[in-house]
Amino acid sequence: MLKTLHTYLLKDLIKVSLLSLVSITLLMSVLVIIQPLRKLGLAGEQLLQLFLYTIPVMLSLTMPIATLFAGTLVYGRFSQDNELLAAKASGISTLSLLRPALAMGVIVTVLSLAMINVVAPKLSSLAGLVQNNMRHIFFHRLKTRGYVDYGRGGERHIIHADDVDADANALHGIVYSFVQPAKPPKPGEQPKPGGVFMASASAAYLNFISDPNGDDQVSIRTTDPSLVGAGTDIGPPLGTSKMIEFVVPMENPVKDKSSWYSWTDLLATLKDPGRHPKVRRDLGRIKRDLTSDMLAQDIILAIQAGKSYKRFVQGDEQLEIEAAWAEIDKEGAAVLKSDSPDGQEGKLVTVIIRRGGKVNEIVTAKAGRTIITRSEVTRQPQVTIKLETDVMVEYLGGSGRRVSRARQWARGEIPVPVEVMARSQGVSLSDLSDDPHSLTSNPQILKAVDALINDRIPEEKSDLKAELHVRVAYGGSCFLMVAMGAALGLIFKGGQFISAFALSAVPAAAVIFMLVMGKQIVRNPASDDMVGLACIWGGMGALLVANLVIYARLARK
Repeated sequence: MLKTLHTYLLKDLIKVSLLSLVSITLLMSVLVIIQPLRKLGLAGEQLLQLFLYTIPVMLSLTMPIATLFAGTLVYGRFSQDNELLAAKASGISTLSLLRPALAMGVIVTVLSLAMINVVAPKLSSLAGLVQNNMRHIFFHRLKTRGYVDYGRGGERHIIHADDVDADANALHGIVYSFVQPAKPPKPGEQPKPGGVFMASASAAYLNFISDPNGDDQVSIRTTDPSLVGAGTDIGPPLGTSKMIEFVVPMENPVKDKSSWYSWTDLLATLKDPGRHPKVRRDLGRIKRDLTSDMLAQDIILAIQAGKSYKRFVQGDEQLEIEAAWAEIDKEGAAVLKSDSPDGQEGKLVTVIIRRGGKVNEIVTAKAGRTIITRSEVTRQPQVTIKLETDVMVEYLGGSGRRVSRARQWARGEIPVPVEVMARSQGVSLSDLSDDPHSLTSNPQILKAVDALINDRIPEEKSDLKAELHVRVAYGGSCFLMVAMGAALGLIFKGGQFISAFALSAVPAAAVIFMLVMGKQIVRNPASDDMVGLACIWGGMGALLVANLVIYARLARK
């Protein structure tokens, strides 16, 4: 008889749980994920893919709530219809009637933990789905709203356009605005006021750049822009220029969240923060800056020692640089000069181009500089050499000697010397943490290193720690919520839909609130971890105490 009764209760629990699960999962998926991303411009097929990718994450959240509701409704109706009274009259204990609910609780707990720790991370290619549609999202938002707005850390990049030509990647009647907030001063530093920079142009052409190890960006090249600005430390000089380029970081709707990590990835990344995408990107930017700084220092050391720099090789050509003096500027470039620090004229800035070991071209000028940029095709650093002021180009090729004069001369897309790349790319997190001053004296790079080591890494480690505790606490809470829901249904006879919903919503809301609040506290490196962990585990602890009290009461009946 008891087996028949358990089967009857279990069937009802499964049926109501499935119906509740489908309804709650669909509702949460639409409201929390699908609807916001639909407004960004994803197509119907992409939204369907997105829905399939997010089902495991949503199920891990909705299964315990649906089963809790089912337990409250089924056992409430069981008690309300006097079936509980009949069971007691037959000598069946109240606690034995709750075994199907407890079994469901165990199953739901295991499934929830499997979904959030194994299945969902394997579908984390969702990030690539959205990332690959950043261009489509950009133009959709611009067409529907008339502007797009990207920003981080309080900074805002706002782009308005009167007309959009997505096929040509062009905008017409464009206004670009950059808002820089005021920054609170650090000890010993002066406060930095905020400011606004604006550029308007009749036309602009866009280039969308996706980098797995860096930031998604859109490069905006404006034609005949008018510039206005105050207080910012970005942008070209105010006035008018024929062509100006702005690079805007594009905010990805799917961020590098720890919730997409598998359990093993969480543990491995907590042990080695260098695995984290955000840390890896920050480290990549620092390495790119180090590449520029190391190259500039090598050039400066050679020139100041009275030697020429001969390590540039482009195809079958070798480029050799000579100058009277060289120094580094605030942007990290090597500035080449024809006069020494005391102002005396010396050797002209000279670039000698050899092909097959023979001099093919000699370029001289009074000033020059070397600049490192990134190739928009290969995403690798490349060098540009620029000479200006009294430029003279002497050609010594097969057609005979020819001499010409020009306002300026430039040679770009020169690969960074292999030795310099090897040194900069070989820098590890431990190197930056132990002694960054042995790598560079550039204050901007040292500031970026300090932000990475003392801000970014502690922040991400706190986030990973919070995610680990939340998953374990939530997994344990799943079983306790289901067990409490069934017991409350028996006690309060919550067989009606409204009363069952009310009884199940209270413990679920309380647990979720405690988990979210505790996670936010732990994620903040400035807060006390023990307070956050107490919140995370406090919800589960309260559920455990409540279950013990409720089941003790049922055991006495």
